[in-house]
Amino acid sequence: MPTNQELRSRSNKKTSKGAKKAEAAKPSLASAGNPNVQAARAARDLLTEAGTFSFSFNSAFRILLIARITSALFGVIQDCDEVFNYWEPLHYLQHGTGMETWEYSPEFGIRSWAYILVHSIVATAVSILATHKMQVFYLLRLAFAAISAFVEARFYRTVTEEINPHVGRYVFVGLFFSAGMFNASTAFLPSSFAMWTTFLAFSYALRPPNQITSKRTYRVVLCIGLGALIGWPFSAAISIPFVVDEIMVYGHDGAVDRQGRVVQIIRPPNWRLQRVIRLAKAVAVCAAGISVPVVLVDYFFYRRLMFVPLNIVLYNVFGGANQGPDIFGTEPWYYYIVNGFLSYNILFLLALASAPFAAIAAFVDRERVPGSTTMDKMWPYIQLGTKLLPFYIWFTIFTLQPHKEERFLYVAYPFIVLNAAISLFLARGWVSRTARAFGASVLVRANIVRYLAFAVLAVYSVISVSRIIAVTTRYRAPAQVYSTLWQERPADQLINLNYLQENYLNDATVGEINLCVGKEWYRFPGSYFLPSDMRLQFIKSDFDGMLPKHFVPDVKTVTYEENGEVMTYRGREYSFKGARTVQPGFNSYNKADSDAYFDLDKCDYLVDADYPLRPISTREPRYIQDEKTWEVVDCAPMLDAVNSNQLSRAFYVPGSKGLVWADYCLLKRRRS
Repeated sequence: MPTNQELRSRSNKKTSKGAKKAEAAKPSLASAGNPNVQAARAARDLLTEAGTFSFSFNSAFRILLIARITSALFGVIQDCDEVFNYWEPLHYLQHGTGMETWEYSPEFGIRSWAYILVHSIVATAVSILATHKMQVFYLLRLAFAAISAFVEARFYRTVTEEINPHVGRYVFVGLFFSAGMFNASTAFLPSSFAMWTTFLAFSYALRPPNQITSKRTYRVVLCIGLGALIGWPFSAAISIPFVVDEIMVYGHDGAVDRQGRVVQIIRPPNWRLQRVIRLAKAVAVCAAGISVPVVLVDYFFYRRLMFVPLNIVLYNVFGGANQGPDIFGTEPWYYYIVNGFLSYNILFLLALASAPFAAIAAFVDRERVPGSTTMDKMWPYIQLGTKLLPFYIWFTIFTLQPHKEERFLYVAYPFIVLNAAISLFLARGWVSRTARAFGASVLVRANIVRYLAFAVLAVYSVISVSRIIAVTTRYRAPAQVYSTLWQERPADQLINLNYLQENYLNDATVGEINLCVGKEWYRFPGSYFLPSDMRLQFIKSDFDGMLPKHFVPDVKTVTYEENGEVMTYRGREYSFKGARTVQPGFNSYNKADSDAYFDLDKCDYLVDADYPLRPISTREPRYIQDEKTWEVVDCAPMLDAVNSNQLSRAFYVPGSKGLVWADYCLLKRRRS
């Protein structure tokens, strides 16, 4: 398989021979339909990469952007951790209020404010275009969409140029239709951020090493460092194959300078030592350049000197008894296999098979690579193996962890499509060889090769779209219902569009409105969906774990006198004292704190879901049926996943059976 310079050399030799044959067989316009001409063209396409279509970077970016914009506008938030650990702190930075989790308590400090601050800059910029803060939520997701499309397009072009145009084409289709990328690309999560930096890092790492310039080394290290130190520390694990490649593979013997001249370099005897030194310098420079600002930002907010990435690793790996991620739930060993199939279906299975496929190719297709020794012929496949390693490293590490979540697999998404594309390319070649062994003509073989890949990708795309439709249509009720709150404003309110009560800001005596959630607390889409004078409150339910609390508001009350009347108004303080305040009750054991609960009688609004087939408890009554207390403002259907058929709920099939629905409703307290 052409994956490096040696394979390119082989391909170029065959291309020149094939080109001569093709030139001799070039038909006139009158003979274009001649079967011999078609066979000659088919033979040329099998021998070379001639005629392989690929998108330019700009075209790839624009097409991928369509899919990512769709995700930004219609994708659902699948993890409450995204809301309470990222959207809420961002809301606090922008608006002075929000929910705080124990991870942001200075006592523990396992969430970095640097990550939030980076997104706050983007959110502040896009807020210029918004008239109310719910629009900021979607504008920020659109920014995520653009970033993801950009790094994906860069990755695709590198695969096309450095590995193979066919492999690049398969990668592009895999990314565009992926149900996993639909979720991950616009999620406000460190694992998504690390996924973006991984795409960008390997758009450089997949290129051959170079002894002349250190640009590749520094770019890869910088990208991986950003993902690990600002986003998710564990994402650094995917750098292992790059380190091996950087030290063990010499790469190019020359380069093209700025004047377009080819500069040759003699391979020095100590080039590996030079690479180690260069890599160490890159790591030191990038680590210092990223870590120092991260530490300073976290010190500004926490008012404590700490290195948050280290805190994250220590808690998750060395948490101790009754601590660590396992207390939040564990999953069986096959969790990521099931999850990977839901996100990538056929391509995930091909990704799992990529290493065996490459091992088989190293023996079956060895004669395709020129060389006088076995190592000459095996070396390209060894290099191919290093490109397949990141997926297996990531998959193995997180499969061995008892606590598993879908977002933990995001960093591996670039490698799932890459490994799957390589598997499909290798399988395509074997099918052609098998057909030749059975006496198939070159024209038949060319059609088999062409339509095999098309059939696999077509099935993959249909299943992926089915999965995307299932998730977006069956779990979108929270976003729809919370959006209804914005219709509660007075009809003539034209100034303070972010508030239900127009005079809330100008009169500090006007109280806040309480919106309560019970068993549906984990589906809250964030304070960007609440008018600014409304606060989320938790009422008691059967959930017995620890819940978030309100940040100490970054708001001050100013008193002034106007026409002899004392007036008060609310304003931002910008001291961010809530970030450095240690709130009582927070703990790292997931133990409930009674102070987190609110009195139901003080709730102005209530969001609840009515599940007809689920049991009723004293703490989780069917509030919707209490018509004397509550008025239904809006309801939307939502799938009851617990009581629905597993296969029917996972994929959208028109007319599918076994689906059970709930009513997800916004209720308003009746006033006598």
